[in-house]
Amino acid sequence: MVRFRGLHIVAGIVAMGVAAVLGSIMGLNNTAVFTSSCAAYVAVSMWAESRLSRRRGTAPGPIQMPPQMTDPMTLDGTPDQAPRREGNAA
Repeated sequence: MVRFRGLHIVAGIVAMGVAAVLGSIMGLNNTAVFTSSCAAYVAVSMWAESRLSRRRGTAPGPIQMPPQMTDPMTLDGTPDQAPRREGNAA
């Protein structure tokens, strides 16, 4: 059985249609109707995707970043790894 994974896209298309109808009723010009419809599509599809992924339990956890070195001279002291201090020291 194949599961349909595009429910967030369908929700975005429905929101786009609703926004287009509301924009036309409000008397907006075509550019404003299209822009508001696209904004509604993106907002609703992103919201629905996040809600669906939370419900499925497939949301990735926080990314573990490796510790960063603050002092470049603590590597091993070789000259090719030391920072260069060339240029105008004004």
